[in-house]
Amino acid sequence: MKILYWHRFVYRLLHIFLKPYLVKKLNYSYEKAEPKNIPYIVLANHNTDYDPFLVGLAFPHQMYYVASEHIFRWGLISKLINFLVGPIPRVKAITEIQTAINILKRLKDGANVCMFAEGNRSFSGETGEIHPATGKLIKKSGVSLITFRLDGGYFTSPRWSKTLRRGEMRGRVVKEYTPEELKSMTADEIYMAIKNDLYVNAYEEQEKNPVAYIGDRLAENIETALYICPKCYRYSTLKSQGDRFFCNCGLDLRYDAYGYISSNNDDEPPFKTVLDWCRFQDTRMKEDIERIKNLPPDELIYSDEDQTLWKADRGRNRLIAKGKLLCYNDRIVFEGEDNHKYIYKFDDMSDMNIIGQMDIAFATNNRQAYEIKSNHPRSALKYRELFKLLKVRKH
Repeated sequence: MKILYWHRFVYRLLHIFLKPYLVKKLNYSYEKAEPKNIPYIVLANHNTDYDPFLVGLAFPHQMYYVASEHIFRWGLISKLINFLVGPIPRVKAITEIQTAINILKRLKDGANVCMFAEGNRSFSGETGEIHPATGKLIKKSGVSLITFRLDGGYFTSPRWSKTLRRGEMRGRVVKEYTPEELKSMTADEIYMAIKNDLYVNAYEEQEKNPVAYIGDRLAENIETALYICPKCYRYSTLKSQGDRFFCNCGLDLRYDAYGYISSNNDDEPPFKTVLDWCRFQDTRMKEDIERIKNLPPDELIYSDEDQTLWKADRGRNRLIAKGKLLCYNDRIVFEGEDNHKYIYKFDDMSDMNIIGQMDIAFATNNRQAYEIKSNHPRSALKYRELFKLLKVRKH
């Protein structure tokens, strides 16, 4: 395959030129992988935008990466990315059967594939959910599986953060499972092995080996992850500036270079870690979901100003409207500046997810994809988590 040879050539060039830059910029160290079987699938955890390159540095062979479908809607840049490395598109918020078909096709052609098993970067520092179908895909592939773990990524580049910090990042192979081993395992056993191998709690690792992650404006945009104030229990009241974040109820906190939260006044901080705060939010939302579900259909739950609504149209994002995002217990409504309302019922949506830090991605049951972007820091998490809980309760 001529195209495979071309991608291998590009991969070698990227390996040569990116290694010194990334190792220095991120203080990255890694163990070299020595795969015993080719082709193979690499599964890794995911915390920074640099992760595909960091995993690639550790492997001697070219790999095709499974990438979020939104990078294929960047016009000329998308064409260049596709020409150079040929990523496999993964459509967030739409069924991923086609993604699996494309992965199996690449493996059949003798190529290697790398996937980030969570499909999303973590807001909290803890490895996110891994879809159970991953075990079935690995089982069906018939090739070897290599699990690769990245540490230090969350504090280097928190998903909610506006800035990059320099501390320490590490990468290593956890285990290589041969085709014979995988054949003797059930899909559920493979799935559990993947979850165990890739689970990272950034704060547990920080407790074992404290590392300072030095940077500027350490707390800015933290409100994109922390959307409930634990002092007044209101939503979307937190603001951030520099290393400080606060609520007008009197809560005044600081985020430090080690990733911990302290108080700027005499009060004790409600939580010392972003992870504990996120767990509180999850619990609070689950406890409140019955009340929310039984609200009158016209009672507003969330709203955000200065938003833009986009439609994925023929490989590009097309701006539909600018205006306000409104959320009710059965739908989201985008109210344009001309007062026209775009209504998307939860029953008509197949899924809702987050791209990057703040972009809300959702798809309708007829496979049409949309994105809602914000012109200021606001939480996409509160919308996604509410949608998920309401869908679970209903079905």
